[in-house]
Amino acid sequence: MAIKLIVFDVDGTVVDEDHYTVPEENAAALKEARSRGIKLAIASGRTWSILTEVAEQVGGVDYAIMSNGAAILDVNTGERLFEKGIPPAQSLAVMEVLDREDLPYEMYCGGQNYVALEMKDRLRDGLLSPAFGDMFVKRMTVVPDLREALNGRDMEKINLFYAPVEARARIREALLKTGPLEISNALEGNMEFTYGGVCKGTTLERLARCLGISADEVMAFGDAGNDVEMLRWAGWSFAMENGSEAAKAAARAIAPPNYLGGVGRTVRKYVLEQE
Repeated sequence: MAIKLIVFDVDGTVVDEDHYTVPEENAAALKEARSRGIKLAIASGRTWSILTEVAEQVGGVDYAIMSNGAAILDVNTGERLFEKGIPPAQSLAVMEVLDREDLPYEMYCGGQNYVALEMKDRLRDGLLSPAFGDMFVKRMTVVPDLREALNGRDMEKINLFYAPVEARARIREALLKTGPLEISNALEGNMEFTYGGVCKGTTLERLARCLGISADEVMAFGDAGNDVEMLRWAGWSFAMENGSEAAKAAARAIAPPNYLGGVGRTVRKYVLEQE
């Protein structure tokens, strides 16, 4: 059966080790696939404000599954096809837990990532690479007070940049008392929070159903814990060689590592060279 939708994670998957640059092998293969009528979708823990430059390097994508599945953006029209965020009262409760731990975090809302002014300087040293850091600082929205700026709005995701090993169980226990919550990670040490039941897998299934595409017509790539459900659902799923054991166990096959253009090599082998 022909592939009609290719969906790919960002960090550890379609970008290089700097978490910013899309290898030419990936960009060329994905661009060619799109020219043949195959739809492209990013599925990332990031929100749109920090996905746009990746999409531009790829040469254009059709859909963005953002914030670990909390929203779907039709990139061509700007329409949001789906949204399911953490309700305001629960978001406040989550923030109270994280504030007690005195750890820097960011809030994803309406396609933007918000950072409190008091946390801004604490984030810079922990960013993934100079290239990613420059992009992140340029794209983030800094506000004096997160509660005031986001009052009454649902949160796509709340991202804790780093949680010490000794604090993770305590944080998890406290957060699960706030209400339905999905807790995952895309990077070693971080913790990401979306509303209960929200993940890349269920949202990819929703997008495919909207497009009239079956799981067997979807090729998916990922590397981390927040990709597991997506890799299990897609008929053609590939974990990156550099990926986590959980991702590899969920996928149907292994792709070459991200830093060797593994997405592009796999698309070329199983899609472009088969037509």
